[in-house]
Amino acid sequence: MLGRIIELAPADDAASAADRIEWAQADRLVLVLPAACKWNEVEFERLLRAGRHLGVEVAVATRQTAMRRTAHEVGLPSFASADEAVRRRWIPNPAVEALQRHGPPRRFRPSSLRQFFARRSVLHLVFGGVVALAALAVVVAAALVFVPTATISLSASSQPVQSIVAVTIDPTASEVNIEKRIVPAQRIDVVVEGRVGVDTTGKRELPKFRASGKVRFFNDLNTAYRVPANTVVRTSGSSQPARFATLQDVEVPPGGRVEADIEAVEEGPQGNVAANTINQVEGVASLAVRAVNPVETQGGGNTVVSAVTQADIERAKQQLREQLFAQAVEQMKTQPEITDGGLYVVPATLFIAEVQDETADRFVTEQADAVNVSTRIQVAALAVSPTDMNTIARNALEAKTPQGFSLLSARVIQGDAAEEGGSRSVTYFMSARGLAGAEIDENAVKKLIAGKTRAEAQSLLLQEFAINSTPRLTLQPSWWVQYVGRMPWITLRMNTTVRRE
Repeated sequence: MLGRIIELAPADDAASAADRIEWAQADRLVLVLPAACKWNEVEFERLLRAGRHLGVEVAVATRQTAMRRTAHEVGLPSFASADEAVRRRWIPNPAVEALQRHGPPRRFRPSSLRQFFARRSVLHLVFGGVVALAALAVVVAAALVFVPTATISLSASSQPVQSIVAVTIDPTASEVNIEKRIVPAQRIDVVVEGRVGVDTTGKRELPKFRASGKVRFFNDLNTAYRVPANTVVRTSGSSQPARFATLQDVEVPPGGRVEADIEAVEEGPQGNVAANTINQVEGVASLAVRAVNPVETQGGGNTVVSAVTQADIERAKQQLREQLFAQAVEQMKTQPEITDGGLYVVPATLFIAEVQDETADRFVTEQADAVNVSTRIQVAALAVSPTDMNTIARNALEAKTPQGFSLLSARVIQGDAAEEGGSRSVTYFMSARGLAGAEIDENAVKKLIAGKTRAEAQSLLLQEFAINSTPRLTLQPSWWVQYVGRMPWITLRMNTTVRRE
């Protein structure tokens, strides 16, 4: 078993102590903590994990009782000093005893082997030494060139790019024109029908209540006259007189007068008349009696009901057309021209080619709580190739990509048509969005940092390239990091990874 004692400096922390555990190449280690060290459970836990990862048993030595207690609670052996660890045989004694000779030295004659080796000149010996040194230099150079490797991980800067692109969708074009931004299109037609109902918003007054009052009959005869119920009396002051009927039989004495209750024949406010305006008697009774209302009649009126307006019908038509447009798009997607050609129906180009039938089940001002509209229409739209649209979008975004960046991705967001769709060409404003990433030449990265220290390499990369975080540089093997600490001089020993988010 190989044990070692490592004395930590005041500037060392748990991370650097873990590195020193890896470099020690021992089975057991005692880390002697400086007097000013104030470590907590987290640092001791990190030492424990580092030792387990490397297969090394780690103990700590410190004069501070609290520190030893904390290390012990984490699971690390603790001692007051390295000597105590040796006394307890936790690690072997690092002292090496001198070798003892147990017999007299063997006699050796200097000339005893000379007979086997030829005598060499001084010049020959010097030449041999030079060759040996040159061979050693080649071995060292080969080790410096081929042994170390480096992994360089860079996070390139990126930024969004967007543009509103005016594209001409032309059913007469045969191919895409990037310069003029013309995309060929194909007209697709389908027939759809449906029915939709909406609540009415109009109001209408309808007669509902009858006016009532009293009428006074005067007998012009010398004999009594019986006025039967339902005798009609009316006004005479307008072209449309208000008519009333008596509610009971009354007998008028000769030359006398009698009052009777009356009610308007028709419902509505027209039965409310002023006093002394009812002065006509209809029928046979008019030959015997006269009539007049001593007071005004009251109680006639209307009720307010829902009614259909033209706006209700137009609203129903609009809702139904929106539903039929959505239905038409889904139906168009199943057409062979779309499925076989991989085309995309542009919703903004939908238009009604023909209205084959459109009816409402109510007429305007009709009393109703709802009105239903049925429609059968032929809908047409223009379909384009998504590849053509993306080609135009990418071209437009590349023109807006900043210098030193390259376009990584591009996509088209649904836009709007400048005018209603039709069989002719349509100007379509599509929203193009993409992501541009910084251009980083991996060979230039390797040449820039070859032979530099890790800190120098990171500083140079941050200065020369558009990256959004500190570069991660990993060197192998560990002894190279400890004793040389520089990037390889040969770029073939470097592996560069560029992340773009």
